[in-house]
Amino acid sequence: MTNPDSKRGLVLFGQAGTGKSSIAYEIAQRFRVMNRLTSHFTFLRAEQTKRKDYHLLTTIVHDLSKRYPSFKIALGNVIRGDKSLRTAQQYDPLFESMLLQLLKDVHIVGPVLIIIDGLDESGDVTGPKGLHTFLAEHIAQLPANFRILITSRPEVDIVNHISKFQTEFDIVRKYDHILSASTDDDIRHFLQARLPQNTFEKYGAELAKKAEGLFQWAAVACGFIISPPGGLTKNDCVRALLAGRAEHVGVDLSPLNELYKGVLEGYYNVDIVRRRFQSVIGHVLAAFEPLSIQSLTTLRRYSAHDDGDGDDDDEVLAILSRLGSLLSNVTSTDQTLPIFPLHASFRDFLTKEQSSGPFYVDLGEAHSQLVRSCLGLMLGNLKFNICELPSSYYTNDKIDGALIEKHISSTLFYACCFWDDHLERIKCSGDLLVQVRSLFYDKFLFWLEVLSIKGSVGLAIPALSSLNVWLTSGQGIEVFF
Repeated sequence: MTNPDSKRGLVLFGQAGTGKSSIAYEIAQRFRVMNRLTSHFTFLRAEQTKRKDYHLLTTIVHDLSKRYPSFKIALGNVIRGDKSLRTAQQYDPLFESMLLQLLKDVHIVGPVLIIIDGLDESGDVTGPKGLHTFLAEHIAQLPANFRILITSRPEVDIVNHISKFQTEFDIVRKYDHILSASTDDDIRHFLQARLPQNTFEKYGAELAKKAEGLFQWAAVACGFIISPPGGLTKNDCVRALLAGRAEHVGVDLSPLNELYKGVLEGYYNVDIVRRRFQSVIGHVLAAFEPLSIQSLTTLRRYSAHDDGDGDDDDEVLAILSRLGSLLSNVTSTDQTLPIFPLHASFRDFLTKEQSSGPFYVDLGEAHSQLVRSCLGLMLGNLKFNICELPSSYYTNDKIDGALIEKHISSTLFYACCFWDDHLERIKCSGDLLVQVRSLFYDKFLFWLEVLSIKGSVGLAIPALSSLNVWLTSGQGIEVFF
């Protein structure tokens, strides 16, 4: 029997390609065999012009009519009494008149399961009044024997609004630590079922690790191995995949590329937004250690970009908050958490113009912006006695850690550690020479002080070596001195 006190819905969040739809399909199949599946609706972004969002409700109504004759009779009576319902497209009249009111008078015995797959692919899941909000607010009004399973990428609006109704929903995240381990096991089983036994026994564990929790990668890899390009053996294909050289021997990565492109096209199809995406994501990918939203926002204040002058503190969040299915921690309320791609193939996709097209990220331009940001941040914030110590006789081990954190932010420390690494990846130019010269003429000792306090003064010598190479390659030594 259905427990009326249990939660009405389960929402499964997971990044693109992690197998959410496979789980939904498997559950649907099992409940169909038990004759307990009532409705299974899948949103597809590519079909938005043909299948509108309100079709979710009309499909549920249609499926209930097919399954329960008493509901069908009651529905016919309602539509005959109000012909406007035949063409209604608004959520409220469809839900109130064609579902709630009928279900009050029609008694359905046993559990009713409704599966909504790919909610993020709906065209109405942004802002406070979208389909996701409507579902969250109204699910509790359904009879106690109704249960809803929803799968979705963890897009910020969906996560935020569903989370407000946790009394009605259980929320499961496939990227949680425990589920991630389970996903790795599932991928190994998937590989074992698809690959020849000897291939799986020899390489299965390595291939599962290489998939990094992405079923889509595993599916593409299996197809490549099972049907090798001419002249190659299955083992050649496996070795190419494990070494990251699969594209050089003919693997078709288009399913992955289309997966990523479909996500990006849904949000960044306006020129100015796409340019901002390239700039912000460029900083994420070019960083030498993962930066947080807070750090990215701070750094961008010191660098001019094509999308603006860097003074809009909302631009980083505006771009990254839509990418919860592809990047870590971007839907968290804690903006100090590190941001990085959830799968290496996403980075590969973005940094290869032939794959990503209009979403291509030029890492050279990203390093150029970041070195200007790092230098600008240091020139603006480095100062004598940065921790405001009462005496110059304090040794580093006597300085309170909280005091260091207060005066030397993680963003400033990143700039002090990595400005030279960004610098050596771009060409020498006049404006950068001015910034670097100012750093060494005006802030050099203050830079060393930060490195010393943080126990990283050993980074100074390689930084000076990198600077020397950069100046020499661009004939900038004469100007510098």
